[in-house]
Amino acid sequence: MKRTVSTENKQSVKTMGFHRGNITVLAGSNAIGGFGRGIMNPYLALYFVGIGGDPIKLGLLTSITSVIRCVILLLGGVTADHYGRKRIIVLAAFYGVPITFLYAFVQDWRIFAAISIISVFEAASSPAVHAIVADSIPSQRRTTGIASLQVVSSLPAIFAPLIGGLLIKTYGLFDGFRLACICTAITGLASVFILLFFLKETGIDKAGQKSKLLSNNVLKNFAELLKQLPNSLKALLISYALIVFANALVGQYYIFYATRVIGLTTLEWGIILSLQTLLTNIVKIPGGWISDRFGKRKVMIISVLACAPCTIIFISSRSFLQVAIAALLLIVTGIYYAPAHEALQADLTPKAIRGRTTAIWDILIAVSGALGVSFGGFLFQAVNAAVPFYLFTVIELFAAFLIISSVREPSEKEI
Repeated sequence: MKRTVSTENKQSVKTMGFHRGNITVLAGSNAIGGFGRGIMNPYLALYFVGIGGDPIKLGLLTSITSVIRCVILLLGGVTADHYGRKRIIVLAAFYGVPITFLYAFVQDWRIFAAISIISVFEAASSPAVHAIVADSIPSQRRTTGIASLQVVSSLPAIFAPLIGGLLIKTYGLFDGFRLACICTAITGLASVFILLFFLKETGIDKAGQKSKLLSNNVLKNFAELLKQLPNSLKALLISYALIVFANALVGQYYIFYATRVIGLTTLEWGIILSLQTLLTNIVKIPGGWISDRFGKRKVMIISVLACAPCTIIFISSRSFLQVAIAALLLIVTGIYYAPAHEALQADLTPKAIRGRTTAIWDILIAVSGALGVSFGGFLFQAVNAAVPFYLFTVIELFAAFLIISSVREPSEKEI
């Protein structure tokens, strides 16, 4: 009996070591792809407005894509658990490359909107990515592992917003943004090949699961799963949804407030974004270590409470230096929440349902983001540009209260 257990343990350790290489693969792929996205993405909203859109249209477009994203995430979560992680990750990554390239030829906000809607199908890989990360990191070092992955992935992106800002300053908004799109498509293709050749499967592939999946109602499956989730996990998911809503209220509109109200240039904003990325890479891994050592829940509470007033500091700024300080405070206070949340969610979720649970998480993010960005765009344009930033503080404080009152760490972590 002892010999059998020992053999199983050795096999488990061997498998974990095999899967741990996935973190290196994902870090390399994300680093290359993230560098390209960092050149283009910070200026998507600015370009959208430049070709005829406005903040309200931007909010509505983001809401529509988020609603569609919910359906895609449902399918992605089921696929991740029943058919494996790697296949959907690679296919979605390939799909995203030509979509990115199309943005370079857009000169009308309606076509921009159509491409944005088409691009949502790439989100099918999100549950699989989160699941394969959780599968590949030992539970006792999960927050540190996730934080390390995110840091390594974003290292090249430190200079990406600055490059995008320089392109726009040198060639103008339209030609500069198109060059940024081409750079993003090229780096995206390179990142896909890394996933294709080196990523290893971690998903469950038991006989009969496919036929069971096809015979069951997907929505019923998810409804039953929701009932089975621990109360702490439900509260954790709701608190994250609130924080996503709060961030969506302001996320698309920082650049407009900074350039229109405060008076910064696009290049100055690019410098601030690069400084944010640099600071993220400095503080995220120590924050992950602290979470694993002293408790994820404690770190999450402190992070949310400290981050809540930072948007008020931002809108009170009147110079480049003041905006930079406010933007960096947002990083220093808020950067620890997401890795701790993802790790605690993995601790509470059995591996067999991790893909579908992650899909539920992603759907909550999509719905909250859709509501937040649409409402934020309306408040920004039709009411007062500062109102979304004040509302951010209120919602963050409510999310902190929910974590304090309802979320508990498990005595035994899921592997």
